[in-house]
Amino acid sequence: MSDLTTRKPRLLLLLTFLLRVGMGMFFIITGLLKISGLDETAEFLTRSRLLPEFFSMPLACIGVAMELVVGVCLLLRLLYRGAALWGSVMTSIFILLYLQAWIRGLELSCNCLGSTHEIVNYPLDTGMRLLLLGGMLILVWESRQSSSYLWKFHRLDFSDV
Repeated sequence: MSDLTTRKPRLLLLLTFLLRVGMGMFFIITGLLKISGLDETAEFLTRSRLLPEFFSMPLACIGVAMELVVGVCLLLRLLYRGAALWGSVMTSIFILLYLQAWIRGLELSCNCLGSTHEIVNYPLDTGMRLLLLGGMLILVWESRQSSSYLWKFHRLDFSDV
C-alpha cells in the first residue's frame, strides 16, 4: 500500500511538471512571436471595440510583457503560485474578449503562434482557450498543493543517544 501512495505523488509531480513546462514554453513562444507582430496584437484589441484605439498599443505591450514574465516564472518555478494565478487571469480575460466579440458578431483575426488567421469558428477557438484555462487552473491547484508533498521535513530525534 505504501508503494501506491508514493507512486501517486510522483506521477502527479511528473504530469504537473510537464504541464508547467509546456505552459511556460507556450507563454514564452507566443510572447516572443507577438513582439515582432505587436501591431497585429494592437489591431486585435482595436477591432474588439472595448476601449478607445489609443489604449491598444500600450495594452498590447503590457500583455506581451506579462506573457513573457508568466512563461519564465512557470519554467523556472519562480513565484510559481502567482505566475499560475496571473496566467489564469490573463487567459480568462482573453476568453472574455473572444466571447464578447462572438456575441457581438465581430470579425476578428488572431495572431496565434506567429500566424495571423481570421477566426471563422468561434466555438472551436473558445474551446481551445478554455482548455488552456483548464491547464492553468490545474497549475494553480498544484501550486497550492505542492508544498504538502514536495518539501517533507522529517524531525530527527536524537534523545535516545
